[in-house]
Amino acid sequence: MSARIYDNGQALHELTTKHGVILQDTPADYFPAYMNAANALLEKNSAENEFFAEVWQSQKDFARIAVPFWSGAQSSNAQLGMAYANSLK
Repeated sequence: MSARIYDNGQALHELTTKHGVILQDTPADYFPAYMNAANALLEKNSAENEFFAEVWQSQKDFARIAVPFWSGAQSSNAQLGMAYANSLK
């Protein structure tokens, strides 16, 4: 995972410094819209396919436990990383 983070950092540095790419944040309203659309499609497929419904329920059960912890950890990591990045400026 660290190797991928490093490789992506190198690629983004090159794109922004040598090729004029401008990085922008994803608009905040995208995420709830994406989740609503994805959930609607997943629920539709679950209603139409018993095996899909079983797998989808397993994923929801997993996410109920894992995602709150993971997203909190990612937020903390991102804030720490941003503090470091800002110290370089």
